[in-house]
Amino acid sequence: MARIPYPDPATLAPEARALRETLPQLNIFKMISGSGPSFLPFMALVNAYLNDGLLDTELRELVILRVGHLCGSAYEQHQHRRVSRMIGMTEARIEAASNALPSPHLSETENAVLAFTDDQVANVKADARLFAAAHAALGDAAMQELVIIIGIYLLVCRYLETFEIELEEKDIETSGLDEIRRSMKNNG
Repeated sequence: MARIPYPDPATLAPEARALRETLPQLNIFKMISGSGPSFLPFMALVNAYLNDGLLDTELRELVILRVGHLCGSAYEQHQHRRVSRMIGMTEARIEAASNALPSPHLSETENAVLAFTDDQVANVKADARLFAAAHAALGDAAMQELVIIIGIYLLVCRYLETFEIELEEKDIETSGLDEIRRSMKNNG
């Protein structure tokens, strides 16, 4: 059971209530809808990199899975393993995000990006050599997005773990990505 109650939709600001109603019915979205004025901008940011981001979709999911693993967030790992399967990733590649690097199941770029992710999570400012390897593979803009995604999922994992948000009794039937896009388009 979560540490605080999930907000009653009737108590939310009209914009927050409207957005919450159209998002995938995930406990994280239910809880964060009660975060006041940060809810809408947070969801806009999430939508930006999930649906319009610069990183390759599988690489993005590997990074999210890696941060979830490093933070010990079962909820995050569960949800993004599910998303990863729905976008067509193999189980071996999904599991590689939680195992030792370099992985034979990942490309040279993916291994470099996950090694950078490990170091940034552990040390905040990643080692120059790891930065250079990831930057060479991604370029300036995608490297910036990578650091933003790592930071967002550090926040998300801390949020999930602090509030002890539990998994839904039943998984949603879609990845949720298209629903987030539509919700932001209709409510943003």
